[in-house]
This record gives sequence, C-alpha cells and structure tokens, in this order.
Amino acid sequence: MNTRYLLRFFFLLLFAAVLAAGVSAASSDVEDAVEKGISYLSRYQNTDGGFIEPNTDKTSISSTWFVTNALVAAGEDPLTWTKNGKTPLNYLVESPDGKSDGTGEIAKWITFVAACKKDPHTYADYNSVAALKEKIKEDGRVGNYIYTTYWGVFGLSAAGEDTSAQIAWLRTQQNADGSFGSYGTENGDTGDADNTAAVIMAMRAAGVSADDPAIQKAVLFLKDVIEENGGYNYGYYSAPNLASTAWAVQAFCSVGIDPSTVKSSAGNSPVDYLLSLQKEDGSFKYTETLTDTPVSMTARAVAALSGCPYPILPGTSGFGIEGGTASTVKPETPIEKPDVPSTPSEKWTPVTIVDDFGYEITITKKPQRIISLAPANTEILFAVGAGDRVVAVTEYCTFPEEATKLPVIGGYSTVNIERVVALNPDLILAYHGNGEDNVNYLKHLGFDVITLNADSVDGTLHDILLVGEATGCVETAETLIADMEKRLAAVAEKLEGISEEDKPTMVHSMWTDPLWVSGSGTFQDEMIRYAGGINAVSSTEGWGIVTLEKFLLIDPDIIFVDTGMGMGEGAENTLRDYIMTEPRLKTLTAVKNGKVYAVNADIIDRGGPRLVDGVEVIASLAHPEIFGEYDADNTTASSPGFTIIPFIFALAVLLIRRT
Repeated sequence: MNTRYLLRFFFLLLFAAVLAAGVSAASSDVEDAVEKGISYLSRYQNTDGGFIEPNTDKTSISSTWFVTNALVAAGEDPLTWTKNGKTPLNYLVESPDGKSDGTGEIAKWITFVAACKKDPHTYADYNSVAALKEKIKEDGRVGNYIYTTYWGVFGLSAAGEDTSAQIAWLRTQQNADGSFGSYGTENGDTGDADNTAAVIMAMRAAGVSADDPAIQKAVLFLKDVIEENGGYNYGYYSAPNLASTAWAVQAFCSVGIDPSTVKSSAGNSPVDYLLSLQKEDGSFKYTETLTDTPVSMTARAVAALSGCPYPILPGTSGFGIEGGTASTVKPETPIEKPDVPSTPSEKWTPVTIVDDFGYEITITKKPQRIISLAPANTEILFAVGAGDRVVAVTEYCTFPEEATKLPVIGGYSTVNIERVVALNPDLILAYHGNGEDNVNYLKHLGFDVITLNADSVDGTLHDILLVGEATGCVETAETLIADMEKRLAAVAEKLEGISEEDKPTMVHSMWTDPLWVSGSGTFQDEMIRYAGGINAVSSTEGWGIVTLEKFLLIDPDIIFVDTGMGMGEGAENTLRDYIMTEPRLKTLTAVKNGKVYAVNADIIDRGGPRLVDGVEVIASLAHPEIFGEYDADNTTASSPGFTIIPFIFALAVLLIRRT
C-alpha cells in the first residue's frame, strides 16, 4: 500500500478522533433517527451488492455511494453488508457505471474505495488517483469548476495526496459574501448553501484550520441563509430540502460547531429540520411535502446526523450533535388549494385533453391563470397567444422577454409548491423533468395539470396543438404549426439529392466532465437528420456519456455544443473552448478543421416553436454550401439560465454535486 496514503489516512483518522474527543455523545433523538435510517436502508440492498430506490429494479451508483458513506459514518463496515454474496464494493467494481471519465465520478470511486478500507491507488487494477490527477489544471483546479475541484479534494485527500494547490485555487473563487458557487467567479457564478458547505468540508479535509478567515466567512454565510424552518435550499427560488440541509450540517460539524445550536429567526436548527423529515418507516423525505429518492435521502441524513463530513473514512468518529428534537419543527400541515371565487370567463365549451403521459384532463372553463413549469411550455404559451394569461414561470423561462418579468415559482426540477398554490392557477403546464412527486402533488391539491413530454419534432407539433386546445387558441396554434412544417419542408427540399456519402457525421455535446452527448431518441438526433447530417453517436441511447477514447474513435466531421450552460454572461463558449483546447482531443477531424461550433442552447434544447430555428442552424453547419455559412451573431443570444443541463439535473446523473 502507498506509504503516503497510509500516513495521510492515519492523520485524518487522528484528526477525527481529536475532534470527537472534544464533544459529547449525540442526543437520543439523533441516535434514534440514525438507527431507524440504517434499518430502512438495509431493506434496499440489491442482489448485486448495490442499493436501489423503492419501486425500481436497477441499482443506483449514486444511492450506493451515499449508503456506503452512511454506513461508515454510523460505524458499520460496508464489506459486511452482503446480498447474494455481493458487497457494495463488488457492485462498484462490476457495474458499468462504476468507472467514468468525469472528475467527480473518479473522485467518488476513490472515496468509495477508501471508505471500504482499500487503497485507491491500486484497487481493482485501476489507479484512480492517477486518473484524478490527470484532471488537475495548471492553476490547481481539478476539472474546470468549483464543484469538480471540491470533489477532487475529497478524492485526493481520501487517498493521502497533497491538495494545497486545489485549496489555493478555491480561495480565489470565494464571493464577497463568503459563499461559493458551482462553476466559478469567472462565469459570474453566485453562491449557494450546497457549494459553500462542500468547500468548507474540502478545506477541512485538506487540513485548513477551522479558524481560517475563508472558512469563517463561509460559515457566516451559511448561518445567514438558513430558512425559518431550519432548512437550506440551493437556489433563491427553491424550497428548503434535505440534501442541501445535510451538506450544511456536515459543514458545521467539520469546523466543530454543533449544528443544533445554529438557529433560524424562528428558533429552528438544521438538525431539527432533518429530524422533522423522517417518516415512520425510518426513511427521510426530500422536503416537507415531497418524497424523492428516499434511499439516497436517508443515507444523506444518516451521514449528516452522525456528524461526519466528507470524505468519510473508516474509523472516523463523527461530531456528537447534542441537540435537536423531532418535535421542534413539525412538517407543515398538508397544503390546501385556496378557496378563491372563480373569475368569470367568456363562453367556453369544456374540452378534454389527453396529455403526453396518457392522463385525461377536462378543462371546464377557459384558463385565466396559467403557470408554466418549463421553458418550452412558456414559449408555446406565448407563441399560441396565451401569454397574457401566464401568471408565473420557472427561473429558466427566459424567452420571450415578457416571460422574464413574471413571478418565478422555482427551478426546472425544484418547483416551489407553496408559491404555486399561493398563485391559485386554473391550469398548470408541467413537464416530465418536473418530477412525478411534484406533478402528482399538484394534482392531489385539485389543480388541472397537463404534463408535456415531447421527445421529437412531431411530438413538439402535437404539444403545440394540445396547448392551443387547452387554452382556447386552436387557430393560432394551427397557424404556427403550419409555418413550422413549411420551414421544415423547405429545408428538406434544399437537401434533395444529397447522398449518404455527402452527409457529414455530427455530434452534439452539452457537457464535458464527463462528456455528455445526444444519442438516438433525442431532439438533437432528429434535428441532425432533418438538417442532412448523420449522428455519429446514434449507438448511444438518449442523452448519455461517452469516453474520450470512444469519442476519438468516432472522430466526427462536425461538433456543435451548447452555449451558456446556465452559467451567466461570459460563459457562452465554455464548452467549445474546452473541446478546442483539450490536448487529448487535438487529433479530432472537427478540431483540426475548426468545425466545432457553439450554438444557442435555447433553440436546440427546447421542444418549442424555435425548434425549427435549431434545424436551420444545424443545416448551415452541415451544408454551408446550400444554407450559407453559420453566423453565430445572427442567432438569438443564449439565455443565461437554461440549457439541457437542468434536465440532466432532473435525471440526477450529471452534476454529481447533487447525486
């Protein structure tokens, strides 16, 4: 075993022991919650050794990682947790999801292996530490961003490696208010509780003193942004949730602050909030009203209530949380739909809609107060003529401009139910990525909810008509559809006679760490075909990850990427710059020929009226001799808020800071 690894490992254990010696045992309520949580987790180990979420049959690498850390935090040995002779570590090694090129994923492998008392330098004939070190940039960051760097610190510190360069870079990324964002100050990134808590833990794992000014400023930020119920959120519009609150609890523990002593203006602590989310079966809810990935959420809560910050190593004694009671913060009583007199409306013939999930919704009066829960929905509503009746949107709804002036009810997958209810809509247009729990709860409250899930050009045209019917704008919707079909036909006509040999191979990428591409069955796959190209990654199903090695073998003629990535102004070309400057990609045909393009994310990622704009742009990339050279300045500027990334967030597989 690597000597440096052993020394570092010993130091971390010693540090944890010294920290634990200075605090008393956890309160009985906290201990009971941890025990009940562990009991709940034991029911969901799969036959491959990993862990599944209820009502699923596929093991989750993310849930397995969180459970493994929870077991170690609670003093359990994950290698003694077997099912069908398999341990969680067996699952990690044998699962195709175990290894990835992503910075965070490699770091998770290292911390997983270290938590199971194995040396990540050599385990399973894979030097994951060396792989992670390859991600280190000249300025010290790991990968490109704050979130990849703090995960990198977790991995490197767990392996006993020096992390001083990474900590030095993180210091340069702290905002004036003490917070840290996800992507970095160069991208205009605002801070939030999640990332701030994670950086605190990373600094402590690297041996930075709890009295360090940067840590103290970050701690003050966390104390300032606590919600009245004691919880934390990860965005201004989102509701407090378990995941964000667990990060904060762990951060406080890492600096020797009992999180039960951190109080909101209403006198509630984050420990109180976590305890209030535990159900009778031992599981934990995501928010006070919603259950989401309960195995993962329970594991996060167990690790936090055990007082263990990341990285969690075997033998670690957590901070003893002295206070916190399950009765201090009670879950809110079930939200009730306001009893508001209906607004008189014009004559209306009831219409029955069948949404994209097969549910029938009968609309008995013309909708006058509409809420949109996705950017594509918002664009459709305004395009068919119902925009003047939209009363709220998501923070990613940035087109048309009128939509940006409306009240915001949350993010793409972080809908704030309370805000929706307060606005008393008579129609809600939801989307698949909003999450089944959110949609079902809104239906339970008695709202008319139409869920859209267009996955093709035809599906988009269908949804435009559906929205027209639901809002009484059928004629406008039909006119819009006819115009879109006419433009698509014009593209097809210009491409008549183009042979398969003359069609360029193309790849659409929307993320680089790891490398995410649009495979078969995606909007972009169909748009490439409409535009006279060949999707070089059609063997990948849906939006998926490809390794750099595979990408080099594919060697597409043209690569187009999303602008913006939701990072704010100044980040429009981040993905393109990565591909053009990454040394390992310099041999790609597209790179050598300068055929790597940044395209407005809004027009190629949203299933709305501007989808045809995207087809026309891709056609100009594929066949400039027919459609003219691509002119980025003539495309609509990318919004700073929405690309396909929030959808990947919703799938909980892209940005590993939330998975």
